[in-house]
Amino acid sequence: MTQEQLEHFKKILQERLDRVQKEIDALLNELEEVGTFENIDDIEDLAQLETINDTDKALLQKLNEEKKQILSALRKIENGTYGQCSDGSTIPLEKLEADPLYEC
Repeated sequence: MTQEQLEHFKKILQERLDRVQKEIDALLNELEEVGTFENIDDIEDLAQLETINDTDKALLQKLNEEKKQILSALRKIENGTYGQCSDGSTIPLEKLEADPLYEC
């Protein structure tokens, strides 16, 4: 892979990391805001809040996993192994363009 191609994927991954981090921050703020049960008047409100919290927590877990994958891909770019399978074969550029986090 050429240096230009590596820079291209690095830019894509960094932009994706920035977007994911913003989503994580927004979810954490939302969970913090609704995390208190002080203003809950009835059991239905409590159940609805718990459902929202569970959904947000599941999404947060998914986003954190994506963040780990992006950081791993960026490390691979830095150490010269991005775009390679564990057996040493090369991942086609078309697959990386479709999914920069693609792994064999």
